[in-house]
Amino acid sequence: MPESIIVKYQLTKDLWRLFFEAHYASDHSLKMRYLWGATCIIIGCFGFGGFYESRTVAVLLLATGFFGVLSKHFLVLKSLRNASHHPFFGEELTVAVSAEELSVLSGKTGYSQPWNNFVGYRKLAPGFLLYHDQNAFFFIPSSALTAGYEKRILQILEDAGVPRL
Repeated sequence: MPESIIVKYQLTKDLWRLFFEAHYASDHSLKMRYLWGATCIIIGCFGFGGFYESRTVAVLLLATGFFGVLSKHFLVLKSLRNASHHPFFGEELTVAVSAEELSVLSGKTGYSQPWNNFVGYRKLAPGFLLYHDQNAFFFIPSSALTAGYEKRILQILEDAGVPRL
């Protein structure tokens, strides 16, 4: 097996969106917020249907409900806006995954992170999400990897002691 796995991919807005949606889809608090939001919408609609008299309460329940239901979408849009200011946004990345570290290069700029700087990882449909903390992550898309590379990266993460989230 090779010492380092080298992959190249373009860091496009669509790719960022895929990974932000996957990240937020795995957030249990957003799932609960969605369910409570849907409940508020239903109760708010009952108010407009005449089941209780206060239109103000019905409007507030609807507003709260729509906020809860749309929270994930708002967070994805906010994250995309912040990502557009990232120095690698729209650039081609060359990522090297080795037993010691993850190295990223774009043009003449790059950085390296040892595996002990990562608090965990997730392997989701779009690829690997490598977390520095609860909300900051680096990602490697599955479309840039072969099946052998995916297995090797999983082995490297396991050997380095990076927990699966």
